Order: sequence, then structure tokens, then C-alpha cells
Amino acid sequence: MSTAPGTPSPADGDGARPAGAEPQVQAPAQEPAPAPEGSDPSTHFVFRNKVFTLAGGYFSLARDTGEAVYNVHLGDVWGKLPFRTLRQTFDIDERSDDGRLLQVVERGLKYVKEIRPGDSIPRELLDGSASWRVDERHLNIARGRLALQLVSWITGKETVITERYQLEQIVEDPQTKQRTQEAFALLAQRMGIPEERKQEVVDRVDSLARELSYIEALRDRFGLVQKIVSRLGQAKRVFRGDQQLLSDIARMQTLVKSPYAHFEDLFQQLDGQTGEIMAVLKTYDAQVAFIRRIRDELHTALMIWDDQIEAWNDQAMEKTPEVEVLLKRFYQFLAQNFLISKVWQRGG
Repeated sequence: MSTAPGTPSPADGDGARPAGAEPQVQAPAQEPAPAPEGSDPSTHFVFRNKVFTLAGGYFSLARDTGEAVYNVHLGDVWGKLPFRTLRQTFDIDERSDDGRLLQVVERGLKYVKEIRPGDSIPRELLDGSASWRVDERHLNIARGRLALQLVSWITGKETVITERYQLEQIVEDPQTKQRTQEAFALLAQRMGIPEERKQEVVDRVDSLARELSYIEALRDRFGLVQKIVSRLGQAKRVFRGDQQLLSDIARMQTLVKSPYAHFEDLFQQLDGQTGEIMAVLKTYDAQVAFIRRIRDELHTALMIWDDQIEAWNDQAMEKTPEVEVLLKRFYQFLAQNFLISKVWQRGG
């Protein structure tokens, strides 16, 4: 699955500037910046202010605050300009085209990690579809799940398949194909659609599979998070003689419970809502809106894990300094993103 760009950048630091200091940047002349050739302002981030033509400039969320910032190269340091500073320094009215576009940037950074002037606006904000791609196998898995639902619905017997590779293959099974065609005809009849228009039902089910293919891609991505969590158990065995590290691992296992449960809850909500094919097709538009909401929430939550997934990928759990560093960084990641503060009150 392709996710948002995540290339590390020196813009994550503030260079030599003291914390909280306002960057001293001279505003360039207020001539309209040339729009990228062929870009449509209704679908692309086409800014007019010259500040948005600075080489290498891009928008992102600051790691420390989560605030939207414009990253620019200022001499020999990178600066992060909060949008409030950007508007004040470069005289960008919030009601101007650039001001409104900055608001779109803030919303767009929920779906992608970086936005550069001239980039296309994330499709989630344009038509609700996803701005990232899935593999063909994810579409086949989604089709397999729906085929199972159709067969179960028409036969009255629930068929359970848990292996994802089997879900990919089931759509090519001749008996399954025959059963699904029978189901399409019966669905059309139940929905009051004439037999000659049965293809409308087929197309709608296929469109539903395309929506669900993104959920299947996110299941795979969550599977990599699950692997990281399982490695914590392995780490306890590998470092069983290091009491301090064992204590840290126990805290990690506690901290990871909340985001892990959140992912599982979202998948369960989705599976429960889309488990009855007839009900889904009768309320198709509402179901697609629900699927997309869960998709976006999962995608946004998983983006936070991108660096960790890359760091843990194919990492053998051995008693080495490298693994100790990996565990400590994971602890920092969990504490930064999922630490729950409790307010203790003295009893009366």
C-alpha cells in the first residue's frame, strides 16, 4: 500500500533559532506567483504569493506540536513558519484565495504527510475518494469477502474463510461464480430491478468491493503494527536479565493497548456494518460514506506508525545494542503519542 510521503527533512528542527522565537523573514514582493503549468486552481494548491515559490518549500505538521507549518530554507537553516506567522509576515488575508487555500492545506495534512505548492488537493477533500493506491490483491480480497457473503445469503449457510490468500482465490472458483450470479439475479428481484438490468446490481457490488479494497490494504498495514506488538513479548524473553529494560517493555505493552484497541474497534465497526449484503445495497450511499469515514480514520491513525513500521521491518529480535535503541525509540514514540495523563483527586 502506498501511503503519504514520509521522507525525513531537516525542517523537523528549528536550526539555531530559540524556541518560540518569531522567524525574521523579509516578505517578498506581492506579485502573483506563477501557477504550475496546467494546474487547475480548483484541484491543485495554486498559490499567488511569491513566498510559496521559495525553493524546496513545503507544508507539514510540526512533530512537536502537530501544528500545520510551512517549511522553508532560510540561509543555512530550515525554518518552520506556523500559518499565523505566515499570514502576518506575508500579509495573507484569511479571506483571500491564498488564505482559504491555507485552510485547505490544514485539512489536507490529515491525509498526506507533506504538501508542496502545486500539488493536487487530496481527493478525500474533493470527492471523498482516497488519494492513495491499493494493490490488485486487496481488490481481489474485498471481492472474495463479498462473494462469500453472496453465497452465504443465497444458500442460507454461513461460509467462513479466514486466510486472506483463499479470499483472493475464491473469486475464480467456478462454483462460487455460479452462486454469485444466482445471488445477483435474486438481489435484483428483491430490490425491484428487472432481470435485464441485473448488471446494475453487479456493478454496484463491484463498486462496493473497490471501496472495501482500501480497508483490506489498511488491514495489511495494521498487521505490521501487530507484528511490532508481538515483538515486545519476544523482547521480554531476549532481555530477561535486564530489569530496567524489562520494566520499560512492560510500560510499552501498557501504552500500546489503547491505540491497538482503537484499530480493532474500527475494523469491527466496519465489518459489523457491512456484513449484511442486502442491507448494504439498499442503503448504498450511506454505507459508502460510512466506509470512507472509517477508511480515513484508519489511514490517519496508521500514518503515525509509518516510521516505526519501517524501523521494525525485518528486524530480528536479538540482544544487541541496535535492538535496545529500537526499543527505547519505540518507548519514546508511544509516550509522545499515546501517554494518558490521569488526574488524581484526594479522597474527601
